[in-house]
Amino acid sequence: MSEKESANGAIASQSVECMRLREFKNFLRELVRERVNNATNAGETTRACISRNSNETYPVYSQEVSAEIIMTVWNHLQLKRCPRYFQISILRVVVAEVEQGFSNAKECEFTVKGSKDSNISGDNEMVYDLVKLQKYVVNNLEKLLTRLSDNSEVANIPNYADSGDLCLDGTKCNCNTDASTVAYTTGHIKNKPRKMEDRHTCLERFSELYQLKPTYSFYGVFDGHSGPLAASYAASQLPYLLSESLRSISNDLDDVTAYREAFEHTFLQTDKMFSQKGISSGTTAVCVLLAQRTPPSYGHLYVAWVGDSKALLVSPTVSLQLVKSHKPDAPDERKRIEMAEGGGTVMYVQGQWRVNGILNVSRSIGDYSVTPAIAEPDFVDVSLTAAHDFIVLGTDGLFDHVPENTIVDTIYKQLADNEQKIENIPKKLIELAKDGDSQDNITVVIVFLKNRLDIVENFQKY
Repeated sequence: MSEKESANGAIASQSVECMRLREFKNFLRELVRERVNNATNAGETTRACISRNSNETYPVYSQEVSAEIIMTVWNHLQLKRCPRYFQISILRVVVAEVEQGFSNAKECEFTVKGSKDSNISGDNEMVYDLVKLQKYVVNNLEKLLTRLSDNSEVANIPNYADSGDLCLDGTKCNCNTDASTVAYTTGHIKNKPRKMEDRHTCLERFSELYQLKPTYSFYGVFDGHSGPLAASYAASQLPYLLSESLRSISNDLDDVTAYREAFEHTFLQTDKMFSQKGISSGTTAVCVLLAQRTPPSYGHLYVAWVGDSKALLVSPTVSLQLVKSHKPDAPDERKRIEMAEGGGTVMYVQGQWRVNGILNVSRSIGDYSVTPAIAEPDFVDVSLTAAHDFIVLGTDGLFDHVPENTIVDTIYKQLADNEQKIENIPKKLIELAKDGDSQDNITVVIVFLKNRLDIVENFQKY
């Protein structure tokens, strides 16, 4: 090889090796440009804030703080489109800085309260306001990103990359490959109601986020009622609590009973912790834990739910609805309600069967005043095969107004059209729901089990 060819190869190698680093530097430059534009337009620097009003908050106790911090940082990194290969390390730094700075954080306006239940807090435990805590966390994240955008910190930026994701030492690097197959896409709309009470969470990097050794991803859809607080709480706390439960089964990854018990404990604990706040809000929940397995296995799916949000597992020839909705008029649920301690009734009110004439689902998280409504989830597990292409999670605002075969056909059709962007597929489903006279909040999450080309190829075989 000539010296010229060798030099050109070295330049090309350096270009490939630094691609992820350059992407992050561009991200930081865009943040600086955004701040300058905001300052120009508003006359002052715009501070990051949480878009909730004073009525959409709840007290956060010590055992709930870690989950709220992690989810706040993660959601903000996704909102700002932080490059993938820096997300986990930055999250770790911010979480550590936030936890260390609590004692001097006046802006959180800590209050000292006792709790009616000793399981929540002691007599002198610090209690945080959710919105103020979130603002404090986001401000700490913004400060870190501002520091990294300073020219004096350029040399330190590689230290904030996730382990093994930058190759700057001349070794072979795959930085020029696609960052990852699109793992999921989401869509949601307030629609006709006055408030958006749905929430969802998509954690493709669930194991990395909560430092679990087996490789999992987690997806959840929460349809709130009587306000969004129960749904917001479940979206933040449930993944964290599930990760804690999963630590105990890491030595037996095929023990389905252990996964069932982990989900049951998590749902019941989430319900207990939220209900003890005395907030009149509740939520359905459908949660999917996707476990990767060593080839030739295609992985395993664990699904738990309360209420009437649904999960559809799709292959070209068969679509399997994994959820049996918890409705008060179902014979088994009606019997349970009417035999509940303290008594319960199922009444037809405002066009729907309701628990005690109030709640139109028989199981939920929250709803502490409707005692016959329980948070014990149902559970199914499925061994995935080469035929499975994707999972559709959605609230009743979608599934009650669009036939499942229409949902499936629409997704396959959109995927086969190269001019259609994947992120537009949920919008199409939402429009179909509105055409079907959906008056409710609508949320849809599509989890892809293989890349787009393989899904299309698999579909065209049949």
